[in-house]
Amino acid sequence: MKPVIGITTYLDKSPQKVYAGVSNSYIHSVLAAGGLPVLLPVVDDQDMAAYYLTVIDGLLLSGGEDVCTMVYGENPIKEVEMFCPERDSFEINLFCAALEQNVPVLGICRGLQVMNAALGGTLYQDIFAQRKNVLGHLPKKLPVDTLYHTITIEEKSILARIFETDELRVNSYHHQAAKDVAQSFKATAFSTDNIIEAIEHKEKPFVVGVQWHPEDLTIKYPHFIKLFSALVDAATSLGRKKMS
Repeated sequence: MKPVIGITTYLDKSPQKVYAGVSNSYIHSVLAAGGLPVLLPVVDDQDMAAYYLTVIDGLLLSGGEDVCTMVYGENPIKEVEMFCPERDSFEINLFCAALEQNVPVLGICRGLQVMNAALGGTLYQDIFAQRKNVLGHLPKKLPVDTLYHTITIEEKSILARIFETDELRVNSYHHQAAKDVAQSFKATAFSTDNIIEAIEHKEKPFVVGVQWHPEDLTIKYPHFIKLFSALVDAATSLGRKKMS
């Protein structure tokens, strides 16, 4: 059986209705890696996290709006224009429950930021306002499948093992980033201006966050499927344990 990968969604609030949505690129990438994608809508009932985790074998925290600054104890600066407290609360609870149950996790862009903030780390609310000499990380006129800048990957990291290289060209669509890394994590990839591009849990076999958007690159640059395959492989092992 294919391992079930739960993908978090965002709330799309129109004047008439509220929709649960996510980019189809996540779905395609999980399918291409051999997993079975299942969308996880934001719900108010925090006990639902336990039920979700009985169904899924791996968790993918998708990208989206900013993480509310109150999560890491700060008031927002003017560059923070949009966040969703309901989604923050839901995803933090879901992520922490997944950690307790040793469920493999991949966080993408906002997902990395949620993971770091959930365990006590902090974020740059806006890297362009709060860091000096920052290079481009948020091109507004480039297609999402454009390789934009390079990152350096730490030796002996999960990412180095997956991609078999210490340097990678990636896309980039963010203005927030990890600042103080939570004690449970280590930073394992950096851009040339020293913005953290990946974090990995120090003790868990596969709990990885990346700051770029690999799901948008898997069609044009198939080597990025390797990251989703690693999640699916880790989830396959968990699924087998559930069945035994």
